[in-house]
Amino acid sequence: MSDTDKQNYELAFHITANLEDADVQKNRQDLEKIITSHGGVVSFAKDPDKIRLAYPVKHETSSYFGYFNFILETPESVDQIRDEVKMNNNILRFLILKHESRPKAEKEDMIRRMAQAERRKQRAAKDPEKTAGQKAETKMGKEDEKALDSKLEEILEKI
Repeated sequence: MSDTDKQNYELAFHITANLEDADVQKNRQDLEKIITSHGGVVSFAKDPDKIRLAYPVKHETSSYFGYFNFILETPESVDQIRDEVKMNNNILRFLILKHESRPKAEKEDMIRRMAQAERRKQRAAKDPEKTAGQKAETKMGKEDEKALDSKLEEILEKI
């Protein structure tokens, strides 16, 4: 399996809350087995936690929510995984997402641009030879920033 053939996916799921903890873990393990039986490699698994649902799903107001991040070589396996998960009656709802991975060159370019922007900020803060107009504009910007910070603190204190 070469790196270019691999694709990252995420399977997010809700398990019915009517089950005991041991049964919830068994359902989680069953989902993991479904993924691995179709050639998937689980890279991360979040154990299901009981949550309150925003709206009822199949007449239930709470569920156990968890997810898996996994890698597959063949896209056809996703359909097979989806079909098998649908057959599990304890799964209220699930979603399989395909994660688009950014090319390494694009990631490096983004890091380089972020570093350049940071260096520009540092140089601008250290440069004492600004024109009067620029100083006034900068000073006004700092005053606005302080006002926003104080408003933010007031709002956070109320919460």
